[in-house]
Amino acid sequence: MLFTSFVNAQDIVLSQPFMSGQFLSPASVGNGLYKRRIKGNLKAQMIDGNNLYQTMVVGMDTRFKSADENSKNYLGIGGQIISDQVKNGLMQSNYIGLNLAYHIFIDKDLYKDIALGFGTVYAQTTLDKSKLFFGDQYDYAGGLTSNATMENLPPYPSEFSAIAGLLYTQHNETIFIQTGGTASFFSKPNITYSITNSAPEYSYRFFTNMELPFLNDYSIALHGNMLYKKVKNQYFLGGTIGAPISSDEENLKRIYVGCFYRYKEAVVPTISFISNQYIFGMSYDIYNPKNNGANLRMSSIELTLSASFGGKKTNLFRTIFD
Repeated sequence: MLFTSFVNAQDIVLSQPFMSGQFLSPASVGNGLYKRRIKGNLKAQMIDGNNLYQTMVVGMDTRFKSADENSKNYLGIGGQIISDQVKNGLMQSNYIGLNLAYHIFIDKDLYKDIALGFGTVYAQTTLDKSKLFFGDQYDYAGGLTSNATMENLPPYPSEFSAIAGLLYTQHNETIFIQTGGTASFFSKPNITYSITNSAPEYSYRFFTNMELPFLNDYSIALHGNMLYKKVKNQYFLGGTIGAPISSDEENLKRIYVGCFYRYKEAVVPTISFISNQYIFGMSYDIYNPKNNGANLRMSSIELTLSASFGGKKTNLFRTIFD
């Protein structure tokens, strides 16, 4: 007898996506206040205390001056590594991305620029067959499918994907406003030889980052992004309030407290801290209980770190989105 079934699993979802610019758009590379920066996200998702998903995102980007000395435009280049593990490494998907972006200033004060970015992603999925046990239906150590002719799992499936993005940024001594869009042609590695594997699909993301001062040393930071896909759309929005710990420009310290909402899925309280060239963040997902089958208790925590190095552009407003 022949049975065919379809299984849906989650894509990579970050609770602080604004802390990983390359995750949102390839056009973000080279857009930092400093010449180069390293950004990382670490997220763990649990069900009833068991670690189900673990996601790590690490990216680095820098910028290069134009060969024309009379031009203030510049090229940004960056790379990003994403590792997504399921059930303590039973299945692991790894992504390596390379992104390029050309930044063009549209005002004489160099406060506004438009960036066009392109990127490519190489994805590979590995499956630890020694951890696959379904009674006597599948036992890699010598069950019914130990015969190689019955194996339906490729050893190291991989695929390439392409992505393009457009980004507008306004950044001066008092405000930061950024908005952009991304189009992706994403192809997941097929972990079986089955003809029912999903075909490559297009996805589109639109996002906005904004931080504005108020009451002198305080600020409000807002973020929203929308992901449009064939299967399921995602909506994420919210904001934080920044309060100064130190207002000295040479020794900047500011703490942010706020909350975000992932539509029909989770409320995400967030706390972040800026100290000169470093940004730390922590968030906790409070899931909608209506999404949890069989009364399972879901939770997740995400930690972020951003470190900037090299020369500083000018004395522009230091923002959590930098």
